[in-house]
Amino acid sequence: MPRIARHRQLPARPLAAVLAAALLAAALLGTGSARAGQYGGEVVVGPLATLKSLGNVDIAPDGTGAIVYTVEDGGADHIFVSRLVNGVWSGPERVDGGLGSPSSQPYVSAADGGRVSVVFANGGSIVAATRASSATGWSSQVVWNAGGASDPHVDLSVNRKGYLAFTAPGGGGHDVRVAYSRDAGPWTLIPTAFDADGNADAGAGNGRPRVGASADGVAVVAWGEAGRVRVRRAVGTRPSVVVADALAGGGIEGVEPGAADLPEVGIQDDDSFTGIAFRAVYSVNGAVRSRVVFRRLRGSRLENAVSVDGGNFGTGQGSVTPRISNGGIGQGIVLAANDTTNISFALPLRADLTPTAPVQVDSIAQSARPTFAVPVTATPLKMLVAWQFTGADGATDVRGRFFNGRDFEPEQVLSVPALGATDAARGLDAAADDNGDIVVAWLQGASIAVSTIDQPPGPFAPKARPASFERTDRPVLEWTRSREAWGAAYKVTVDGAEVATTPRTSLRVRTPLPQGVHSWQVTVADRRGQTFAAKAGTVRVDTVAPTATLRVSGARRPETTLRLALRAQDLAPKPAKGAKPAETSGVADAVVDWGDRTRRERIRTVGQHAYARAGRYTVTVTVTDKAGNRTVARQLLKIAAPSRGRGGRGRSRGDASAA
Repeated sequence: MPRIARHRQLPARPLAAVLAAALLAAALLGTGSARAGQYGGEVVVGPLATLKSLGNVDIAPDGTGAIVYTVEDGGADHIFVSRLVNGVWSGPERVDGGLGSPSSQPYVSAADGGRVSVVFANGGSIVAATRASSATGWSSQVVWNAGGASDPHVDLSVNRKGYLAFTAPGGGGHDVRVAYSRDAGPWTLIPTAFDADGNADAGAGNGRPRVGASADGVAVVAWGEAGRVRVRRAVGTRPSVVVADALAGGGIEGVEPGAADLPEVGIQDDDSFTGIAFRAVYSVNGAVRSRVVFRRLRGSRLENAVSVDGGNFGTGQGSVTPRISNGGIGQGIVLAANDTTNISFALPLRADLTPTAPVQVDSIAQSARPTFAVPVTATPLKMLVAWQFTGADGATDVRGRFFNGRDFEPEQVLSVPALGATDAARGLDAAADDNGDIVVAWLQGASIAVSTIDQPPGPFAPKARPASFERTDRPVLEWTRSREAWGAAYKVTVDGAEVATTPRTSLRVRTPLPQGVHSWQVTVADRRGQTFAAKAGTVRVDTVAPTATLRVSGARRPETTLRLALRAQDLAPKPAKGAKPAETSGVADAVVDWGDRTRRERIRTVGQHAYARAGRYTVTVTVTDKAGNRTVARQLLKIAAPSRGRGGRGRSRGDASAA
């Protein structure tokens, strides 16, 4: 895990204002990967005395994202969001404006382009606030207004489809209801409840629903129902026929579970391989033991149960608080906390293979308080577990361990003591993008603070240019885009001197370049000053036309062959004293037009021609260099008929230069 550069960000200051204070320290994140900076102690919200709780943080694959939190405003709890755009956190934005009654249970999901959906409960209704992109405002919709609803959960997929699950009154006490949205459009409530048994109590208490939206547009919903965990898919507004039972076949160590709750969904790109984690209850020699279990929903069948906590029933201990995070191809982490020692165990997921053995994540022997551990997956080689550590003196901090796809790296402290005591009971969460950037957010004092793993800009290269010279002294330089989710600036140098900085991937040189060959290079920098320099490119400039001098010799009369001698050169401007002459493109070709409607000819230095009739003709020679610059030389010829009186031959000679 990268070593941490700690600093404090004042509430009114933008993120960019404190970046210079961060000390970059790096560590290799997996084999062959780039070095990333770790930045701790950035304050996103606060200090704010009325800050109540942190809901969650979510980041889309393209690096845009949001944090949702609850603030007491006007005597009631309301929902606020801070958005992550180009690596900078926005100020607080209230999303339940116009609602006088308190709001609670917020959850946020982000999609590419800055689309954000926030869902929350308000007076028994379920409300969704949606921002279609980072450039638009918020719209609000009451998805359920019949009262009694709670526990909303939302997920947006990469294909612009979203699903919202919540608990509402229904047969047996409660039902699980699901709504669907496409392209940031209105939410459509699926008419039927998702329950396996319409007369059973579903989605209540620890059976609250969870939903994941896959890249193929399919949702997987999991919830507790009558002491069991149920799993069902949806395609748009159509629920699947099959409802899977996670309790059936959930035995471990030869013991079958009697109940299950607290389901978590780990969705990946292909919904056919979806991770489900939950807490199962077992009866062992008359004692009740809870264990966190992972099962993969493969098609419509749940695979064998795997214990997450690394223990066994013989210890007399169990595990609680299941959490799961996985990426698009299935790599990820499932977490469980020992119910006696509060030690956190991680079950690394290896795509769709059998999970590896659980390992202890934190370094504690035991803790008197819960650690609220959370996992996050950015890429198969970039994952993290964060938790709250409580010392013997009661002091708290947030810590983390980076997982590089093979091993957990050393534990590090993410929080900064100067901000006060951390309070993960009121909020601790983590999220990541597809570039490997990771954000861990938590409540600390009266603020929401974050620690960020910021991947440096990725490799890029200058685009290929013509091998020949170019006929402009203000060429357009182009390069490929660097992989950087949180804002990139490209510094362009020509012959070692900086000419411009631009967020684009092309630049027209403003100051004319001298004739000759020039080296140019682009260096990209992100908002934290991390850089990557592309290999140098070459641009060749030749804007000066060649010179041409021609001379025609021979008797100027019909049917007599004339000889044209051409001297063409592509000369560079006279260099400054002591400087080397600039390289030029060189003469490419010369074409002569004899002026008598005969076919034009390409010549090198000599041409020959005979005119059929007497008359006045203009010989035109066009000389072009390899850059495309042209010069034209002309000479007027008078072809005279032979004198009848003397039979003598008229003679006329002359030469011409470029016109």
